This record gives sequence, structure tokens and C-alpha cells, in this order.
Amino acid sequence: MEREMNRRELMAGAGALALAGCSPAAPAGEGAGVAAAAGSADPFGGANLMADVEAYVGFGTHRTGSPGDLATSDWLAGHWRTLGYEIEQTEVEAPNADTTAARLASGGETFDGFAQPPLAFTPEAGVTGKLIRWDPASASAVKGAIAYIHVPRPAGAPSPAAAYREAFQKSAAAGAIGAVAAVSGPSGEVVAINTPVAMALHMPVLQLGEKLKAKLDTLADAGVEVTLTISGPGGARKGKNTIARYGAEGPWVIISTPQSGWFTCGGERGPGIAMSRALAAWAIKQPFPVRWLFIATSGHEWTDHGAHLFHTNQAPEPGETAFWWHLGASFGARQYDETPDGSIAQRDTPNIGRALMATPDILPLCEGAFAGQPVIDKPMPADVAKALGEFRLVLEEGYPSGAGFWGFNAKFHTPIDGADSTTPEIMEPIARAIADVIAAKLATL
Repeated sequence: MEREMNRRELMAGAGALALAGCSPAAPAGEGAGVAAAAGSADPFGGANLMADVEAYVGFGTHRTGSPGDLATSDWLAGHWRTLGYEIEQTEVEAPNADTTAARLASGGETFDGFAQPPLAFTPEAGVTGKLIRWDPASASAVKGAIAYIHVPRPAGAPSPAAAYREAFQKSAAAGAIGAVAAVSGPSGEVVAINTPVAMALHMPVLQLGEKLKAKLDTLADAGVEVTLTISGPGGARKGKNTIARYGAEGPWVIISTPQSGWFTCGGERGPGIAMSRALAAWAIKQPFPVRWLFIATSGHEWTDHGAHLFHTNQAPEPGETAFWWHLGASFGARQYDETPDGSIAQRDTPNIGRALMATPDILPLCEGAFAGQPVIDKPMPADVAKALGEFRLVLEEGYPSGAGFWGFNAKFHTPIDGADSTTPEIMEPIARAIADVIAAKLATL
């Protein structure tokens, strides 16, 4: 496995430090959640799954190292420990992405938004300049000004994060003193962009939702000065990867899910969190001669930082692993249809912006188990060049058998992605299908 060893050597020393012994005391309310999941005869019941999504969202914002992220780690550790798993938690250090001010002001109007990492702070009084539209064909126009960035998006498509990131970099290089982005997305809200943990951008960037584009157009057309202010604590803080292991011998079965994100992440992360808890309760009752490993990674919004650390420092080798299932983004979210007036209409059907990829040995199993579930009933054959999210790392490392979800939804990476972004009826058949595939695969060992 020469490629695997090279990758591990390159990433060695990245800094996943084991925390001492037991995790801190569980947050208030954990006991009821553990009792519901651990004591239920059916961990895959929709009501159980929904209760866990609501609990997860209830912890608040899930940015790496935030109170909500740390509470999630301890809640998961408490649940898995109660089931009989051995718990290990490792540190995941990332920049503190919280702010005390993130706003644009002009005249008597103030627009509060989201400071897009990597954060660059303004002086206390902000930076003031004209709001000049960014056009790469006339990049010098933003020198000494505040670049105004908008990238159009086809209806039904996700927010064009890469194009915005490129515009931020190029406008900074052109001499802009800051940037304001009206970020295009289905909901009209800000759409936070995942960021490499070591990336630097020496220019403050404020995101405002596309619903404010008309007002920003007016300010830009008028040629008036605006003031951009971004302030915050800065520095770094530490989240936790939480690893749960069960069993004394046999090959490993790994179930992974990210736990952190920019906001409350109900549809993005909630189903993966809930199903990870449910699958852990189911797994310990199975007769297969395997060891189980559940991993919830922090640092996800920093371009899979926590997952990279886990792969480098704690993940079993591919030759020791029978199977890996990755519970990625938005696979259990509900559908929202875009409407002509710019709003989104809530549906009770599954999100179609999702994907399932599987290795050849389990493609037929997935097709059978997920029959009738839109999009994921036609899983893609495993292809590292096409894989997205943290499942990409599984394929890069050469794990021989596995499957992974990823996707987006209309509220993806927005402040309004709450527990209402999913339903019990959407999640339950997915959870049952995952268990069916795993059981069928392990029955062949």
C-alpha cells in the first residue's frame, strides 16, 4: 500500500492529541436521549431518530470547538459508553470562527451577516470605501475599495462555493480592502463556505444573503461609501474527534460521520448523527465475528480536518477492515423546491441533492436495500476521482469494501438548517437499508 503510506507520512504529526481518560460530564438532557435509544427495541424507529436530530440541533451552532460542538462530542461519548463501547477522544484544533461583529453599514442602514473564514478582522471602526462590483476583466477597479461579489447560480444547483472562493482571492490580490458577497443559494440566506484549515486571506470578507442583493446593488450603483466591520476573539480552539470501539477480535467495521459545521446543521449533519447512534445500538446485538468502530469527526468545515487526523492517527489499516460506511451530508434531508418568487417550498419527500457511492461488491446489495428511495436507489460505482466529502478519503486510502453518502440541500450551510430540515419518515427507511446492507455484507465473511 505505497500510496497509503506516503499519505500517512505526509500527514503524520498533524496534531491529534489523546485527551485524558474519560470525557467530561455529559450535558444536561443526555440521560433521556441515551435511555430512548439504548432502551428501545427498535433503534431505527423514526421517532427515535428524530429525537436525536432535535437534541443535536438543540446544542446550538456546531463550529469546531464551540460549546455546541463540545456538547455533541460528550453526548455521543456518553451514549456509546452506555452501550458498552470503549471511548477515545482526540483533539482537533482549528481557528475560532466566531465573531462579535460582522456587518456592513451605509448611512442609516446596517446589514448583519456572516464573516467568511479564514477570518481577517478590521480595525474597531471598520474599513470604509466605495462598494465596487468585482469583475475579473477589470480587476484593478477594486483597488482601495470594498469588492462587491455576486456569482449567479442555475436554479436547482448548489451555491457555487469554489467560484466565490476564487473571487475572494483574486479581489484581495487586486488590492481590495475588503469584500462583501451576496452569496447565491436556494434559500436567499448566507451560505458558509468550507475552508482549508491552514488557508490565509488577508482581507475581511462579509457574506450577506442573496435576498439582500437588490439593496447592495443600490449602494453600488449610487457610489456611496460603506463601512465594513468584522471583529471577534480570533485565535484557535479545540474540538474533539470521538471514537467508540466494541469487540475483542475480528476485522473492523467502521461507521463514520462528521459532527461539526458552520451553523445548527439539522438536515446537513443531523441524520448522520442520529443514524450513527442508532447503528451503534443495533451493532452490539449482531452475531458477526467483527469489531465495531464508530467515529464522529469535528473539524469538518475546515475541509475535513478532523477526518484527516483520524485517518492519519487512529483509523485501522485497510487490510484490517472488512467494511466502512460513511454517513455524509444531507442524505436524510427533506426536499425544498425553488419557486419563481425566490422562496423555497417545503416538501415531505427526500432531498434529491444527495448521492450514494459503493464498492462493486455491495452495489447489488445497495440497489436492493434502497429500492424506491430517490437517487440513492441507483448508487454510483466507487470512483476516487468522483467521490466527494470524507468518503473520498476512504477510497484514497484503499479500503476494500464500503459505501458513502454526500450531498447538499436547500438549507445547506445556512443559519436556517434546523431539525425541520428532515422528517422521521425520510430517515427511518434509510437507516434500515444501511443495516440491511451491512448485515448482508458481513454474512459473507
